[in-house]
Amino acid sequence: MAEEVGGVVKVSEFVGSSPNSFSDAVRNAVKEAAKTIRGIQGVEVLQSNATVGDNGELTLYKVNVKIAFLVER
Repeated sequence: MAEEVGGVVKVSEFVGSSPNSFSDAVRNAVKEAAKTIRGIQGVEVLQSNATVGDNGELTLYKVNVKIAFLVER
């Protein structure tokens, strides 16, 4: 859906996580947001970090994202 001329876009911040990768964490955040928000236009990754396990492996990938969506009239 293309942005309408004179339309308004709202931006909300979310935190996503995944045991697999940062990319999956972003996908999870957008997927969950899409359950209650229509008209998502884009996502911006603000910050990423990970939890490190006992053996030095990354165990949980986390991202802070902003998700932009059209405000419906």
